[in-house]
Amino acid sequence: MGEARLPRRENTGVAPRVTALAAMPSARGGSIAVVGCDRGELFLVECVARGTVTVTAMRRDGYASGGGGTPGGASTPGGGSNVGGSTPSKWGAAAMSSAKAALRFLTDPLASDATVNADEDAVRSLAWAGPAPGRGDATRLIALTGRRLEEWEVERDGGGGHAPVVSNRALGAVTRALRTEGDVELISAAPAPGAGVGAVVVLAAEGRRWSLHRAELRAGGGSLAVLASAVPAAGAVPSGGGARGGATVLAGGAPMDAALVVTPGGGAALFAHETLSEQMLMHDPAAGGGRVMSAAAAPSVGGWLMLTELMGVVAYSPATADAAATPTEVEREMETEAPPPLAAVDVPIPPIDVDPAEVEAAVRAEFAAYASGGGGVPSEAGFRLRAAGALTSSLDAAASPEVVSAAPFASNSRAIVDALPKHWPGPSGPGPAVEMHLDEKARRHDMFLQWLVEAAGVYNLLSAAERERILEHGEMVAALLCVRQIHNEAAEADDLEGGGGEEVGKPLELLREAAVAAGEALQSSDAALKGRPAAEVCYSRATGCATALLPALADGIDAHGGADSRGSLHERATALDTLSRALLGALNAAADYRRSHAPLYPPSVSSGSTAPAPRWNAGEGARRALRAAAVAAVLLRDEAARGGAPDLAAPLGSRLLAVATPLLDACAADVAAAEPGSDARAAARAEYISARNTVLPALMDAAREGGGGSGGFHGAVRPGFGVTMDAVAAVAEAHFGYEQLAEVCEAALAEAADATAVASATARLHHHMRTLRGAPVDGEGTFATFMFERSMSHPGCSGSVGRRIAETLQNTPDEFYDELTDCLRPRPPLLWLHQLRADDYVGAASTLRGLSGTGAKGISGKGATLAERRQFLSLAKLSLLASGASSEADEIVSIDAALNLTEIQSGLLARRSGGKGDDSATPLPPLRLVESCLGEGNGGAAGSEPEDVLDAFSVFASAGGAFREANKTLLEACWRRAAAETDWEQLSELRASAGDVKYVRSLVNTPVARAARRCYQKSFAVRLGPPFDEVLTPRDVLNLLEGAIGGGDRSDAALDPIREAIGLYALVEGDDEDVVPRDSYDMDV
Repeated sequence: MGEARLPRRENTGVAPRVTALAAMPSARGGSIAVVGCDRGELFLVECVARGTVTVTAMRRDGYASGGGGTPGGASTPGGGSNVGGSTPSKWGAAAMSSAKAALRFLTDPLASDATVNADEDAVRSLAWAGPAPGRGDATRLIALTGRRLEEWEVERDGGGGHAPVVSNRALGAVTRALRTEGDVELISAAPAPGAGVGAVVVLAAEGRRWSLHRAELRAGGGSLAVLASAVPAAGAVPSGGGARGGATVLAGGAPMDAALVVTPGGGAALFAHETLSEQMLMHDPAAGGGRVMSAAAAPSVGGWLMLTELMGVVAYSPATADAAATPTEVEREMETEAPPPLAAVDVPIPPIDVDPAEVEAAVRAEFAAYASGGGGVPSEAGFRLRAAGALTSSLDAAASPEVVSAAPFASNSRAIVDALPKHWPGPSGPGPAVEMHLDEKARRHDMFLQWLVEAAGVYNLLSAAERERILEHGEMVAALLCVRQIHNEAAEADDLEGGGGEEVGKPLELLREAAVAAGEALQSSDAALKGRPAAEVCYSRATGCATALLPALADGIDAHGGADSRGSLHERATALDTLSRALLGALNAAADYRRSHAPLYPPSVSSGSTAPAPRWNAGEGARRALRAAAVAAVLLRDEAARGGAPDLAAPLGSRLLAVATPLLDACAADVAAAEPGSDARAAARAEYISARNTVLPALMDAAREGGGGSGGFHGAVRPGFGVTMDAVAAVAEAHFGYEQLAEVCEAALAEAADATAVASATARLHHHMRTLRGAPVDGEGTFATFMFERSMSHPGCSGSVGRRIAETLQNTPDEFYDELTDCLRPRPPLLWLHQLRADDYVGAASTLRGLSGTGAKGISGKGATLAERRQFLSLAKLSLLASGASSEADEIVSIDAALNLTEIQSGLLARRSGGKGDDSATPLPPLRLVESCLGEGNGGAAGSEPEDVLDAFSVFASAGGAFREANKTLLEACWRRAAAETDWEQLSELRASAGDVKYVRSLVNTPVARAARRCYQKSFAVRLGPPFDEVLTPRDVLNLLEGAIGGGDRSDAALDPIREAIGLYALVEGDDEDVVPRDSYDMDV
């Protein structure tokens, strides 16, 4: 076919180093390839005829040229390279569209930039991206350098045509998406299916951390548009020991949103979802199957094709995001012509019928070979384990502990940590050999983990439940080893004292008693342990830590340090110190093991609204032992503080603090693991609250009484004993100890000596209010709400409740307004003040209107007085006006009507009491108020005045349309009373004899005329609801009064004054005009 060499660089004489290549068949039966080099150069290599290979430099300014500092040139048939001439690209500037010509000048020529770092500009990856839009004879090419992502168009017909389309800055965009300042390296890029032609997936690395980014190229240059980023968990992309720089990312398989990462070491991982955060496949070469040598997207076979070292071509066909892929070996075809596309392969692997005992034996044999140094090639061990069926189990989080323990790897792990010693000690009891035996178990278990992770390479293929169980075994060995060390220290101390170790209450005897009790419990369920020394059984069965040793420690604390113990205070304190040190030592050793092996633990998986089940060191046995130690510490510290042994109060407080945190943490984990609303949740929460109520008040007492240096449990002076307020606050903050946390914050405020200290203490309080949001599912409120409620009922550091309330309303930051509003809703007398401060004028008006009915004491009082109603209604009106409401708005009119009713009652009381009003009276409802205006029985009462009758009409006007409709008969009675207050015969004579002015003045002053004005003249006074006409029209009133006054005995002339009194302010139906000109009587009445 011939060959061609890339031209050397003119300035250095060094040939470019190839860093990436992409090839494809040409349209004319040959092949074309694009070669990327270490300084960002791109060369188009074409083989279009036998023996002819052409090399064209792909210039970013649209031209290809040879020689000089810009690589280029064309080779001749047979391999001769012509670097002296210049061959213009077929797609020169004259042939390019105006759009591409414009884009060309926006690009950053990397190859010609001599000031940049060559490593940063090296071409990292090349990938074909399908046909160019609108050009069937061109193909898109995606090129990734160390800093930029470029799109090119390359002609497929072998004519050397090419052109840059767009160049985006990629490194900075990816770094910003990761929000890091570390050293990020771009690794590979691939075109991705998407709505636009510029969709890409970019693979990057920062140290040992991989990251995937879904992005789009931006036309016109600029930065790459990163749409989503994902950082796979550690170990999710098996490297296989290779360098990161040669990794490849592929897209376009199945699912459509998936991306496949292939590492140079032969590992592969598939990630899906729009954010590339869901891992679907992982191929670890150490687990069998060999390295992945090449891969490609293959939608036709349902996903992806991989060429592996041992299994040949493998098709991965993930059906759904949460279904495991089915690897199927594809038969290789040796044909000279390109094979047709492979059909979709769907051949499920039949389940393997394996004997659990044989599988366990296979795992044991492989590990034994590894431990002895004869394990052979690591990948072969993984392949043999797979063939033996050790990797076919599919345990999930719902599997029972027994099923998980029976899994082959977990079973071998348990055999290691529960192995019995070859020689049991004699009657003298345990010795240092037991500790050496535990050390050997810990070392061998770590070797087992190392074999699973590094040698066999199967660790990540195990179920999460099995991995968790294996690591629990390591925790238990560490816990047991710690207890054994404490036991040995007690024995050494006893030897130094010359004691026999048999004295009751001594640390050695206490620990020996606990170990014997635990061993006997284990012997009762295992016949193989019968006849063995019970203490050594305890230290040989590591998995008995949770079920035997922790309950034995709890029993020992209850017996020797609890309320039923008969020993002295110092003896009980010593027992608590010894046994609680063993308890806390075991739990802390397990926690240290977890921290040191953190990368190996599977992620916690929650089930809906519940957390995973508590681990063994937070289980029932651990909680029981911790609760026993906490109760004993509380009782002993209280007894010591009351005078029994003051030197013990501080160390006992410290011991209580040490026990409180793990106890409350364990109880909280138990609550979180139970289904909300279930009986189990209620029981766990009750236990949690009980533990809180036991330890937190006692810790607060210890902190108040102070710590400082004091005597220890055994008489030695131990500086630093005692409980501090900050320590109590830390525990209370984590476990809803709001009462104690509030006391700590208030104490800090009370002790603040200057403004700076006050500001610091206030900031601390607000921080707790901001961060402690409670647990609504369990009825735990927020700390902010607790503090607001506390200020309403507890004087605290401010001296009085009233002062606390004022400070709360004045100094609460805006961010807590909503919570304070909710807290004050049951307290309207305070709520409206807060609403005004929060500029919630409409809300304040609503609250004030409610108070106008209930009074200043709210719903707990007897109701508002006239003075309170007037005050609250006036404030409500001002609030609405401040909110921008119009004076004619319905809300304002309603308030004015209510104020009018209040004034009517006040005036009525003042007239009937000789001018001495009583604003402490209870406001009357409208009906009672009308009756009071009319007098008893509506027939008049001694001392009633015409003003009272007129006030009755005002009540009807301000009470609303529904009231008027419902009490129409009473309204008619009011009209009759108004008419009865006037001598209409005399007024008729005045009409005939006097002048118009005198007559009109007399007519205007009649109660009927004044009532007509009150009811029917719209502009005169407040009227709530629809017009009076809807109940009684002026004609109805006239007919009513004519019937009441005339009685059929009077002439029409005698009734004229009634008709004219009404007509002064209302148009009576049938009258065409007013009786007299209105300007002659429009005066105040």
